[in-house]
Amino acid sequence: MESKKSVVSSFDVDHLTLKEGLYLRSVYKINDTLAVHSWDMRFRAPMAHAPLGSGEVHTIEHLMAYYLRLDPVIGASVVSFCPMGCKTGFYLSTMNNVDAAQIRAALARVYKQVFPIKSKDDIVGLNEVQCGNPGLYAVASTNEAMAHYMRCLYTREEAEAAGIGSIYNCEWQ
Repeated sequence: MESKKSVVSSFDVDHLTLKEGLYLRSVYKINDTLAVHSWDMRFRAPMAHAPLGSGEVHTIEHLMAYYLRLDPVIGASVVSFCPMGCKTGFYLSTMNNVDAAQIRAALARVYKQVFPIKSKDDIVGLNEVQCGNPGLYAVASTNEAMAHYMRCLYTREEAEAAGIGSIYNCEWQ
């Protein structure tokens, strides 16, 4: 099958070689004054790992969309947080020149504040008024998926220094 250059930036990435991690996917200029950065938060390496489950995707979407907007450093710059259709990760859109180090640190702050989740009651907006499918969530597997992703971003020593050492010793189990 022939691949074509696309207007969709994620279609222009070789998914056979893409690894887990945090990547700046693209920068969109709006009216030559505003730059929106599209970040690829790849939780799973495409083709190499099973995708995230639907409950994990939905749970992470609710938690990150909410708590990243409250982050004291990048919160005011968050435009959107949404899942990838292939269920290997999420897109985070930011403005105001947020960089990868700031996002990484914000993820650690959110992780420290929110994880491990203990029950569906810990998932913001998981009710019939605020959500189209409040029965779709996962607790234990979301904890593991988030810990796995954070291990992709943080060495054991960095995690300990950031106060999220539980990503390596799974204290919630």
